[in-house]
Amino acid sequence: MEQFDPTLLDTLIDTLQASAQLIEIIDASGKIIIPGLINTHTHIGMSLFRTLGDDMPQRLQKYIFPLEKHFVTPELVYQASRHSLTEMISGGTTTIADMYYFQHMTARAVAESGIRGVLAQALSSAPAPDAKTFAEGTARLKALTAEYSGHPGIIPAAGPHAPYSLTAAELRETVRLAQKLDIPIQSHLAEMPFEEELIVRQTGLRPIPYYDSLGILSRRATMAHCIFANAEDRALLRERETGIAHNPSANSKSGKGIAPAYEFYRDGARIGLGTDGPMSGNRMDIVSQLNITAKMQKVRLGDPTVMKPAEILAMATIGGAEALHLEQHIGSLEKGKQADMVIISTESLSMFPIYDPYAAIVYCADSNDIESVLAAGKFVMKKRELKTLDREEIRASCTRITARIAEGFTPAE
Repeated sequence: MEQFDPTLLDTLIDTLQASAQLIEIIDASGKIIIPGLINTHTHIGMSLFRTLGDDMPQRLQKYIFPLEKHFVTPELVYQASRHSLTEMISGGTTTIADMYYFQHMTARAVAESGIRGVLAQALSSAPAPDAKTFAEGTARLKALTAEYSGHPGIIPAAGPHAPYSLTAAELRETVRLAQKLDIPIQSHLAEMPFEEELIVRQTGLRPIPYYDSLGILSRRATMAHCIFANAEDRALLRERETGIAHNPSANSKSGKGIAPAYEFYRDGARIGLGTDGPMSGNRMDIVSQLNITAKMQKVRLGDPTVMKPAEILAMATIGGAEALHLEQHIGSLEKGKQADMVIISTESLSMFPIYDPYAAIVYCADSNDIESVLAAGKFVMKKRELKTLDREEIRASCTRITARIAEGFTPAE
């Protein structure tokens, strides 16, 4: 056997350093490594309105619409997006699906953060903060797509708000445009108690079949909520390979209901987890959704054996990737995929002892247990220190905006 020549190692190190391919060895002894968490539905540009009007009746009309009319600007969306991203990265999120106004500003913030975003320009018939008409909204969508075409971390998307927010002609035009631009579609579907009655009265179809009749349901689409989905609706979503974003915290807080997430998962649908917006679910980290997802399905079905921890974690990772139709690139730790990784500390009191790592993550962990986060192989947080965003500078910028909101906002009568 030949003797090892130590000069060979020196030569290898010199070669790597010369080509700037430095190797860093991460000691994760005693910790848990999982794929990056995926938030399949949110509105991060709203975070500076968080806690306004919580639990109030007619909140949409009295709080959200007036707030958006008077305060939503490109600067607010940018700063609110940065603020949300600090919280999301601190909680282990490496990919988000977002829908809101002035989405080019959210795209700017996501690009700066180093994580990945499927970012939908919101579209509706009614005037919005960034578009007085549907046509103006689609013009913004085209501009967003042109600006970020080919970007490694930004995927532009079309965001028709809901079946009741646009005409059938506008929804068909959205599908046509998404096909032409080759971009995804995100929308809210089967979420509101009034939605089914309205759509049936207008079209003779339930909301989910109605969307299908317009060509929206497809491998291009991700539908948020789907609370009111019967067996036929669920089968249709599965057959069309449409993604589903399950938002248990937001849905329960609003009292709308509990989506049949277990049946979606059991039957092989493309289902992932979402936080919804910060005015709906308040917390923006996916870790906080794990526990509630499991327990609400057990209560809904009266069965403690459903939605086991390994299944919940799958929904938060590869399930989210499937819901966004990105499973070839993210969602699991395997060769050929993006190196999105989360290192979970086991030092907190609630994380000891650990006999079942899946149960520990789902039932015991919180976002403070997330120690480090890598997106595409690069640290965006290392040992709780953010690497791409300045937490204090962002907080100061946001505080100046929230002071104006606190001083100038009055709920509508």
